[in-house]
Amino acid sequence: MQSPLKIASRLLLSLVLAGAAACSGDDGGSTGPSTPPPSQDVSGSYDLTQVRTQGNLGGGGSGLPVTFIDGSGDHLTFVSGTLTMDANGGFDLKIQVTFNGSASELTDYGTYSAAGGSIDFDSQKATPRLSVGSLSGDKITAIGQVGGIPFEWDVVR
Repeated sequence: MQSPLKIASRLLLSLVLAGAAACSGDDGGSTGPSTPPPSQDVSGSYDLTQVRTQGNLGGGGSGLPVTFIDGSGDHLTFVSGTLTMDANGGFDLKIQVTFNGSASELTDYGTYSAAGGSIDFDSQKATPRLSVGSLSGDKITAIGQVGGIPFEWDVVR
């Protein structure tokens, strides 16, 4: 009679050998994961076309300008904006807003990486605006913050 340890060892060895045999050879029909897609060229200048809140704000709508109202009645209006992404991996964001009627510019800058339809922004500001985004054709949908409130911005090349 064989010990349970010998039986387990033989079973494990046969599973390893069967797995190695299944992975060897290439019939051209592999459906397993491949290497990630190459980095995409997303460089260019993008215009702000749409803003959506992900927070608890009133207002909104489609197109620009668009106004959001918080619980205390403060008005934040997105007027226009640009996102410039250079071929060396740098980005510069400038968005013109009014807050309760006073004009201001929201900015962010830093580096980005893009691959497989996803963009990661690495801000060099102490209070970053952009974090991540997704690319679909010539449109980037980026997630960012203003005053701690999350927003989704569509920019088009």
